[in-house]
Amino acid sequence: MTRSARRARAAALVLAAAVAVTGCGAIPRTGPVHRHAEPTRTTAVPTYAAEPAGPQEGATPEEVVRGFLAAGTGVGDDYSVAREYLTPEFAGTWHPDARTVVHRGDPSLVPRLDEHHYRLNLEVDSVVDGAGVVERKPAGATEVLDFEVAQVDGQWRVSEAPDATVLNGEDFENIFEPHHLYFADEDLSNVVVDPRWFPDRVPVSTSIVRALLSGPAPYLRGAVDTAFPSGTTLARSSVPVRDGTATVELSVPEFDPANIEINRRMHDQLSLSLRSLGAVDEVELLVEGAPVELGTGWSDTAPVQDVTVPSRQVGLRDGRLVFYQGGQTEDVPGLPALDGYHPASPAMDTAAENFAFVDTGTGSLVTLARGGEPQVRFSGTGLTRPSFDEHGWLWAGDSAGTVRAVSTGPRAEEPVRVEASWLAARKITSLRISRGGTRALVVTQGDGVSQLWLTGVVRGPDGTPRRLNEPYRVAADVDADVALWLSDREFVAAPVGGTGAVRPRVYDVSGRYRELPGLAGVTGLSGGNGTSAIYAVAGGSLHMLTGNAWAPQTEDVLDTAFAG
Repeated sequence: MTRSARRARAAALVLAAAVAVTGCGAIPRTGPVHRHAEPTRTTAVPTYAAEPAGPQEGATPEEVVRGFLAAGTGVGDDYSVAREYLTPEFAGTWHPDARTVVHRGDPSLVPRLDEHHYRLNLEVDSVVDGAGVVERKPAGATEVLDFEVAQVDGQWRVSEAPDATVLNGEDFENIFEPHHLYFADEDLSNVVVDPRWFPDRVPVSTSIVRALLSGPAPYLRGAVDTAFPSGTTLARSSVPVRDGTATVELSVPEFDPANIEINRRMHDQLSLSLRSLGAVDEVELLVEGAPVELGTGWSDTAPVQDVTVPSRQVGLRDGRLVFYQGGQTEDVPGLPALDGYHPASPAMDTAAENFAFVDTGTGSLVTLARGGEPQVRFSGTGLTRPSFDEHGWLWAGDSAGTVRAVSTGPRAEEPVRVEASWLAARKITSLRISRGGTRALVVTQGDGVSQLWLTGVVRGPDGTPRRLNEPYRVAADVDADVALWLSDREFVAAPVGGTGAVRPRVYDVSGRYRELPGLAGVTGLSGGNGTSAIYAVAGGSLHMLTGNAWAPQTEDVLDTAFAG
């Protein structure tokens, strides 16, 4: 079997397993079980219906521009009300979905020197592109948009405007909903969530499929894989949903109907992405009008679970590495004494065979394995807590914006400097590799605020880390020093080291968050599988999040971390 055939077969299996979580479709009962959590199902029927006013008789040029901007809340019927403000020629060429600019505060519309020209000045909160990818902006980001008006039958109409709509934050939250697209990781062992924001309108199914066919968001390119050949497009103008079935008709270059593995991959990637809509129970896939053959033995299977970590944590007690679980601690068997070291920020892999810590005396990253001696791997100023990935690499960043990784096996003794030009001169305070190994969750700090980033991990053929892609900013200008994965789609972030009360936030990868109960004097944070496994060190004790309170656990072990 060729390498491409093996990849196709593996991807068919992982995507089929992921679809099984939602109870959809037919999937084989053979092959490896891969891991994924059930996506949140959202409605396919709009829950917010704005009714902006159309143009008024005799409105002034400025009133027409302002009315046109306000009509951007009317997403129904392809922004039909907003198009009423445009000249007939321009109405047919304006593309409102190309960009959505979300602003802070009150925008300022001013006339320009050229008659009948206007400029809108905005402080920008975020921008959503035509594929639903959001770009969050730090405080102080601005943008200008220019408009021109002309008379049509004695009435002023907009004759030139950007391909964009403008919304305030409240309207954006009411009109847009996040949706998850799904891709496979490069070794085809797990599925990866790619969050997109689309207007809450019918048919959002079309927006989802078009974005899926366009490929992953820029920050994931090279880190994930898609089933759809380059050039695949929708053969129809929409993806109708009737009686629980979404019908997707594609035009696929050089389509081979006998390639069952690719057929299943395409079907399952569509099914997983569309079934987050409450109205979609099944997906019918056609290519050039003909149903796609999925082969025999295509049936439901048992649900599969999220990529998880063991419940046991590693921590420090009297300068030694110990295991902690359920209020009990024990020394890690087989590890040597750490005489001469000043360990902090311990870490371990999921097998609890390889360990690491930062030596605060020298600023070095030290690794050790059961039955072996400590090894100093590299040094840096302000090294982050080490992060193990499932490919056998150990990562850390530093305050100069440098990211390095070192193999924990026999493949390489020297650390690899991971290309990440966007981090140059940025102070990294936290770097965690996702449990599937495809993304890095990074916290950078500057000018008293932090930025939370997601970036794709690009590797060589043997899994060696090569590059962190240009990132996706999940949150801008927040108070956080660390961010830790809780699942494939959620992470917890918080400031540490202060004396005041801290309310950690649990984010999903689309950027939405909820605050947890407050705890004073937090000096450390650890996160396991979901919000039921969040721990914080405060006041010399380890606390566990229990409902809406922090329950003290022990004073025996501090500085804990789950595997990864």
